[in-house]
Amino acid sequence: MEPVDVFGNVKQGELYSSASTMIDDWYAVEAIDTQTFAINEPKSSQYNTSYLIVGDARAIMFDAGSGERLPGSRSMREVAEQYTDKPITLILSHFHYDHIYDAPTFDGITFIDRPEIRTSIQNGVFTISPWESLDTERRSLKVASIRNQVFAGDFIYRHLGGIIAFAPGSDLVAYKANSARLLQLTNPGTLFLGAHGIPRFGRDWLTLLNSALEKIVRGEAEYRYVAHYLAPGIPWRVHQNGEMSIYTTPLVDPQLFWSRWMLLLLVTVFILSLYVLHRIARLPFAPVQRDE
Repeated sequence: MEPVDVFGNVKQGELYSSASTMIDDWYAVEAIDTQTFAINEPKSSQYNTSYLIVGDARAIMFDAGSGERLPGSRSMREVAEQYTDKPITLILSHFHYDHIYDAPTFDGITFIDRPEIRTSIQNGVFTISPWESLDTERRSLKVASIRNQVFAGDFIYRHLGGIIAFAPGSDLVAYKANSARLLQLTNPGTLFLGAHGIPRFGRDWLTLLNSALEKIVRGEAEYRYVAHYLAPGIPWRVHQNGEMSIYTTPLVDPQLFWSRWMLLLLVTVFILSLYVLHRIARLPFAPVQRDE
């Protein structure tokens, strides 16, 4: 079963850095600088980290907690308000359960503008265009549109022993294009702050991802087959690039693996297996005819 240590060099329940301090039984906080705070949940199953970015006029809360906090413990908003008295705007990186739990405690939610999301909202939509900046006075967050991918929160991390790309609809070609684009948008001194595991890492980790995806997309990657704790019993293929592991669906690309044709094939094999078992079960009871 891989990975042996899904959180990298930190154990669940431990602090990832001496700069991070437990503030109660659930949350730990690190001051990245005087106006940026990493709010970590070291006891959560995904070792989540959300971020508070404080400006002069308002603050931005990036993600809203794992939803696994202890009963009676403070919400993500209550923790954030311990570090700022500015109005807080919540931005969700995406809609996985471990990023959205305390969203209802905030006064509004900002997220990516997609047609399926827009149709479900009746009023109060504020559209953020690609490359638009969110100005909090003296501090500015630039929104970059990364096609078909989750930007920032789960786009890249040092969690689960590598990058997981075997979910339905995983598009490794788009992932490669977006990783190359992110390299162009950053420089060697850029600090990356992820959402899982040890949250701080450098651009070299993105470079590893980009080179690994290049090999996969070109069909030059070498694989081994392993079991992964997220999907035990299934032989996932993994490509290793230095310390990074990229897990994908076995034998075929994700789009085919999760397609209707693959589903039809699996159903057909299942039905044929039942038929064969039925015929085998009838064999001992078949009448034996003897020649007179």
